[in-house]
Amino acid sequence: MNGIRPTVVVVAEAAPMRGGIATFAETITSDALLAQYFDMELLNTARTDTREGGKLNLDNLTHAFTDAWKVLRAARRADVVHLQLVADRGLSSVRAAALITAAALGGAKLVAHVHSAVGNAGRPEFADYGFLDRFALRSLRWADAVCTVSEAGAATMRRFAGRVPVETVDNAVDLEAFATPADHGVPTVLFVGVICRRKGTVELARAGRALRAKGVVDWKLVAVGGQGPTPEDEYREIVEEFRAADLAASLVGPEYGDQVKARLAEADIFVLPSYLEGQPIAILEAMASGLPVVGTAVGAVPDVIRDGVEGRIVEPGDVSGLAAAMEQLILDRQIRGRMAAASRKRAEEFHSLDRLARRLVQVYSNVLDGQALRSGAPGKGPGS
Repeated sequence: MNGIRPTVVVVAEAAPMRGGIATFAETITSDALLAQYFDMELLNTARTDTREGGKLNLDNLTHAFTDAWKVLRAARRADVVHLQLVADRGLSSVRAAALITAAALGGAKLVAHVHSAVGNAGRPEFADYGFLDRFALRSLRWADAVCTVSEAGAATMRRFAGRVPVETVDNAVDLEAFATPADHGVPTVLFVGVICRRKGTVELARAGRALRAKGVVDWKLVAVGGQGPTPEDEYREIVEEFRAADLAASLVGPEYGDQVKARLAEADIFVLPSYLEGQPIAILEAMASGLPVVGTAVGAVPDVIRDGVEGRIVEPGDVSGLAAAMEQLILDRQIRGRMAAASRKRAEEFHSLDRLARRLVQVYSNVLDGQALRSGAPGKGPGS
């Protein structure tokens, strides 16, 4: 302990890595409210700007145990270690176990925060844990608290965490950084994500093709994203689907930061037809921009977006359902406007930076006091 404020070390793959976890870690370590109560530090374990799919090889294992050593050293001087974990199958779960064990051995209080799609999706028919993964994730019992980003994720992690409390902590975005919605005439449907099968891009292309075949042509699709770690054969197959749908020009490539904000400001509908998700920052940014969202029933998506209120929810892989949801929002300006307003309101109520900071004040205070996590109203901070 530093005798003044507890030190919280946030461990994550941050810049140059991009994505939800990097954004989350960088946001909370620079938050003014958290800084009133804690000395927030970022331990950045990123080496590249793209995660290489969790390949189980000697090089990645070496990096995992090097990171564990860094975490052990940090835990020896910190009061709380807040691990941001990608607990997917294979190396990701092994790495998570190594970091959890290192943090626990270092003597700090440990908050293990599982952001990953497999852990939070609640859809074992699309991806589930094998024996090695389940064994590795039993290391969550070393933690003082486990956080997830969906109720489905909390239920999954309780299978491994034993008596350790498991709760959800909602992601957040800077609401003031996003423009308010406007009507742009011909509706623009926006997708933001890696171009891969997991994100439902094949289904998106096929839904677009189905709409055009039906005569629904007065709309525009913009798909922001690059190949990233997607295998070449898979990427080429997806590009070919867009070409077959006469939507090749929709693939605009990777964009970041202000470029994505500009795309959101120009859009009318956001679509993310994924097979696996936790609580996507991309959807929260769309909500902050006042866009109705077409998403799938995975992870926290149906909790964040209520079907018929802030957007439409369909089953992963359901091309006809996806096309129908898109068609409704493309053709009905009144419904689109109503859902847009509801989307922004829900973002303001549940996904503001202030709400996230107060929730984390509660989490850190409870583990320092040896209390179980409690959902609901945030605490006032240490010593209150």
